[in-house]
Amino acid sequence: MPGDSITITFQPVGTRVVVSAGSTVLEAGREAGLILAANCGGNGLCGRCRVSVLGENIPAATEVECSVLSREEIDAGQRLACRARLPGDTAVHVPRTTLGNQQRLQLDGEKKNVRLDACVRRHPIEALAPSLDDSLSDFSRVAQILNSEPGRQTRWHASIRTIRRLSRLARESAWRFTVFSRGDEVIGFTGAGKHPLGVAVDLGCTKIAAYLLDLENGDQLAACGIPNPQISYGEDLISRLVLARQGREKSLELARAVQRGITELIESLADQANVELSQIADICIVGNTAMSHLLLELPVDGLLAAPFIAATASAVDARVREIGIDLPNDICMHVLPAIGAFVGADHVAMILANGLHRSSHVALGIDIGTNTEIVLHKPDRELLLIASCPSGPTFEGGHIRHGMRAAPGAIERVLFTEDSLAVKTIDDLPPIGLCGSGVIDAIAQLRQTGAIDYRGHLQAGQPRVRQGELGNEYVLVEAKDSGHGKDIVITQQDISEVQLAKAAVAASIKTLLRLSNTREEEIGEMVLAGAFGTYLDVDSSVAIGLLPKLPNASCIQAGNSAGTGAKMALVSRTMRDEAGQIARRAVRIELKQQKDFNRELALATRFPGNEDEKE
Repeated sequence: MPGDSITITFQPVGTRVVVSAGSTVLEAGREAGLILAANCGGNGLCGRCRVSVLGENIPAATEVECSVLSREEIDAGQRLACRARLPGDTAVHVPRTTLGNQQRLQLDGEKKNVRLDACVRRHPIEALAPSLDDSLSDFSRVAQILNSEPGRQTRWHASIRTIRRLSRLARESAWRFTVFSRGDEVIGFTGAGKHPLGVAVDLGCTKIAAYLLDLENGDQLAACGIPNPQISYGEDLISRLVLARQGREKSLELARAVQRGITELIESLADQANVELSQIADICIVGNTAMSHLLLELPVDGLLAAPFIAATASAVDARVREIGIDLPNDICMHVLPAIGAFVGADHVAMILANGLHRSSHVALGIDIGTNTEIVLHKPDRELLLIASCPSGPTFEGGHIRHGMRAAPGAIERVLFTEDSLAVKTIDDLPPIGLCGSGVIDAIAQLRQTGAIDYRGHLQAGQPRVRQGELGNEYVLVEAKDSGHGKDIVITQQDISEVQLAKAAVAASIKTLLRLSNTREEEIGEMVLAGAFGTYLDVDSSVAIGLLPKLPNASCIQAGNSAGTGAKMALVSRTMRDEAGQIARRAVRIELKQQKDFNRELALATRFPGNEDEKE
């Protein structure tokens, strides 16, 4: 009923807002501080504010919407944000063309030098056209030229799709072009003198990052990223896996969403670098095990229940045409191996990129996210221990009253001085919520000023602490200073969510140290990978007990190490082999089977503090 409160979640930025039932999507977006395209001012004239309403509470299409949108679009849940009035709690997916607020996507990682040894080779072709005196078939003519290369005598083969392209291209180019081969197979062609290019992809739960590289010299030509289109089917992986298990149709729908996203990225990369799609000759992908299964349309039942078994954890080479990615050449997509159901190829790539498996000192690698993966390398015992813990969406702004993803206007830094509080937002816009790094900063500062005690309880009587609808809350930004005219607060429930999330990570690290008989003083290096690891404040993370205090360790915030590892494996067969060695060597620790883990988990919910605080 109009007047009742409903909760709207905007994807892919992850912003939630409470509005009155019957509000339009545009009104809800404005309440949330989002910038939705509405060139006509929300009068239903321009048709630019297209969104997709998800779930069961999809409003009936208005007359205006029926005149602007096709029947197929309407049936798929598309509506105009200025016309669609929402009757109940729901999620709304806002496409990039409609959303002005763009999530910050972590693309960069440290550049690593590797010996170039790509799987694809380039062969220049220059030949006379067939004649009555020279009637070799088109493919035999190419094979003959390839076998004339020094040391080359191969029984070449190619798919029918490739041979179809050959006959057309040979005549259009007057028999002057470039052949790409993989092993003894001809996989495609491009213009004369052009290099083979490859695409490395980091397939994350919330974002997809892609990189275009020259396979012969290793140069990066372009990089871009997009929010993962599967977010509209559920923020968490479990929701997507449950949907995929419902049958072939749903599994294919999820796969097609991410396949279209990868195709879009590849086309964007080619446009950025001003190259032809026919130059793309190889693809290497990393992602967690669930994302790889959803991409490859593998059965996911084993990932949803104990003993949690993947359909495959081995490296996979799949023809791109078989998984819905349409490119001119008949190329393969290489997916790096995983370590288990909850430790995927992205973690293998992170280890590879940072050389953690080869370090001469004790090293700790952490990739914090909805699912956090941790690796401990102890060279004297040749140990490579791996643990995975479900830390939840808190570090991405989920389950936080005013949490959001790292988009413009999100608070990413909080600083208290003796008489003031300052916040820094992404793009320096008026604040509309907190992303993960801002949440950690805020909690650390509240702990430092005594606004919360070691148990996480907000202290009544402290400045800015007040009674809210659900208990004590801390006013971080007053309405007059926010981007949407409302107070931005940290609630008691928010603090509890942070305690649970940070305890999962801290207890996992402590368990690995105990099992390997490693003291914190022994660790010489700590690598923080991924978007959250890049932007979090290490001191704040130590202050709340998320990360251990390591007196002798250097801390490296390595950026998108998964993407870096994917690039290394793209240009080097040696690196692909090394990734396989990492996966085989790793020892995965099942934390729930460790007798002291639950005790460590309970203790880790507390914040570090003075002993005289404790009763």
